[in-house]
Amino acid sequence: MSDETPDEATAATTSSSAPEDPASQAPTTSEGPPPSEGTVEIGDTRYQFTVTCQELGAGDVRVEGTGEDPDSDGTVELYLLAFLVDPYVGLRLADGTLFEPSLESPLDLYVQDDVIRASAIRFVRDLDLETGTATDVGFGELEIHCYEYSREAPE
Repeated sequence: MSDETPDEATAATTSSSAPEDPASQAPTTSEGPPPSEGTVEIGDTRYQFTVTCQELGAGDVRVEGTGEDPDSDGTVELYLLAFLVDPYVGLRLADGTLFEPSLESPLDLYVQDDVIRASAIRFVRDLDLETGTATDVGFGELEIHCYEYSREAPE
């Protein structure tokens, strides 16, 4: 007969578990989660952003951010609608140029565990919404990490 009480025996059998995968968790600091962030690559250019994520319900997320243009050192703005219907991503460069997906190619965003990803985005500029004509910029991809969500609407 064992000297353990039933509670001690239960605790001993249920306390072991497999280690958690550290890559599946957001890095944390003593102040809480780090700022949400993201990258967008278009051709050979990689833009890095600090972003604000806003959960809108039904799986829809709005992301706005700013970063630096590695080619001009100007500010780049990111606007992303990770919506189930009519998703959108746009980058506005300091000179006012807007990069957005071509109307001729689908934009498929994947949202999983607070990460938004897309690949094979055909980016264009000077898009005419009526005719669909535009100037090709190149293919790209994006990855956004939402470590926290704002309850306030972005300005």
